[in-house]
Amino acid sequence: MTSNICLLLVLIPTIFAWDNLVGYKVNDATQALYLRLQSKQGTHIISGQFDHYSDIQSITGKEPAIRGFDLQNYSPHNPWHDDWSSWDDGTIQTAINWYQSTNKHGIVQIQWHWFSPTGGNLKTSTFYTDQTNFDVTKAVIEGTEEHKATLRDIDAIAVQLKRLRDQGIPVLFRPLHEAGGKWFWWGAKGGKATISLYKILFNRINVNHGINNLIWVWSTPEEDYYPGKSYVDIVGYDSYPGAYNYDCNFNMYMHYQQLIGTTKLVALTENGPIPDIDSCFSSGARWNFFMGWSDLTTQQQNDQAHLKKSYSNSKTLNLYKI
Repeated sequence: MTSNICLLLVLIPTIFAWDNLVGYKVNDATQALYLRLQSKQGTHIISGQFDHYSDIQSITGKEPAIRGFDLQNYSPHNPWHDDWSSWDDGTIQTAINWYQSTNKHGIVQIQWHWFSPTGGNLKTSTFYTDQTNFDVTKAVIEGTEEHKATLRDIDAIAVQLKRLRDQGIPVLFRPLHEAGGKWFWWGAKGGKATISLYKILFNRINVNHGINNLIWVWSTPEEDYYPGKSYVDIVGYDSYPGAYNYDCNFNMYMHYQQLIGTTKLVALTENGPIPDIDSCFSSGARWNFFMGWSDLTTQQQNDQAHLKKSYSNSKTLNLYKI
C-alpha cells in the first residue's frame, strides 16, 4: 500500500507546493531558474553533460541544457602544482562565456572535487580517501589546524562563485557529492562529520560571503548523510549501473521520495548510461534532469543510437527548449 501511495505522489507532483530555496536572500535570476526547473517536473526531463559537451552536439545534433563544471583546481592545496598552490585553469571563465553565448538559456552546474585542505602527496588526487590522511572529524572542530585550512579553502572557492554571481549567473551548486560512498575524504568518517562539514560550508557561503545565486544540490542517497530539508534544494543520485544498462533506477527514485517527500526536486546528478526516457515516465521515475558523465556517456556506456534517441525524445528538454 505504501509503495502504491508513493507512486501516486510521483505521478501527480504538480498538486504539491515546492519548498522555497534554502539560500540566504536568493537573487531573482536564481529564483527564476528554480521556477523553470519546477515547471518541467513530471512532464519533461532536462538534459545535461559534464565535459565532452561538444561530443553530444556532434553525435545528436542537440545541445544539453545543463553544462557541468568542476572547481577542483581552485582548491588552495592543489597536489598537481609542485608548490601545492591553486591555479585558475579557466573553468569559471569558460562557464561565464558559455552561459553568455546561450543568451542566458543555458544552466551552469558546479561541483567541487575538493583536494584535501592538508595532507597527501604531490601528483595524487587527494580528494580520494586513500590518497590523503586529512581527517574530516578534525576539520569540523573550531580551533584545529584542519578547521582553519577548511575555512581557507571555502573562502577561496567563494571567490570563484562570486565571479559567477557578479555576472548574473544562477548556479546548481553540488558540493560534497557521493559522500556516502566514503571514497572521498569528506564522507570517509560517516554521516555526522559530513553533515557538520556541509553546514559549515553552507553557512560560510551564505552568511559570511553573501553568495545568493546558488541552488544547493545534494547527491548521495544514504539517509544518515542527509543534511536536512533546510539545507538542500535538489537531491540527486549518481547512477552508474553499467555500460548500455538504460534502467530508470525506479527504486532509487522512490527511495528519495520517501526520504524527502514531494517538495524537493529529484535528479540524476551524474550518470553513465542515460536511462530510457519513455520507460522512466511510464514507470513514474520522473527525474528532473540527467547529467552525463564525461566520455562514459559519449563513448563508453551509451551507443550512439541511444544517445540520438534520448536527445530527440519529445520529453527531453535541450538547450533553448527549457
